[in-house]
Amino acid sequence: GGLKGARWAILGNEWTRSEAQQKERKTLREEYPKLGRALGLRESLQDVLASADEDSLRWWCGWAARSRLEPFQKLARTLKSHWEGILGFFQSGITSAAIEAINGKLQLAKRMARGFRNFEFFRAISYLKAAALNLNLPSLKPS
Repeated sequence: GGLKGARWAILGNEWTRSEAQQKERKTLREEYPKLGRALGLRESLQDVLASADEDSLRWWCGWAARSRLEPFQKLARTLKSHWEGILGFFQSGITSAAIEAINGKLQLAKRMARGFRNFEFFRAISYLKAAALNLNLPSLKPS
């Protein structure tokens, strides 16, 4: 019994649960009000993010801040601290993932360039790593 035995009913999205799991989920929400609020906040945030609407996100952050559920209050603060980036994503659908990937490749090039005499060598290895070229060079075998 209790929450531990009902884990299968609360994981995932409601629409992915069987009818029996949805019924158990509803019972748990009524029996554990904090759980009910948490699930409501989670499901509502999914809808808000799918709509990519600034006013809806502002409304959700206000609800989360007043929820008396510290993890959601913290999430609302985090969203507010990244507000401009989130709105940028809403408008363009572009994340910083590509920039982070290139930065990772440059860091690898920097490690590989240890011992190179000058910046030109570092730049060359950076371009080579960032381009992810497959040069298909023949293997060098002694003749």
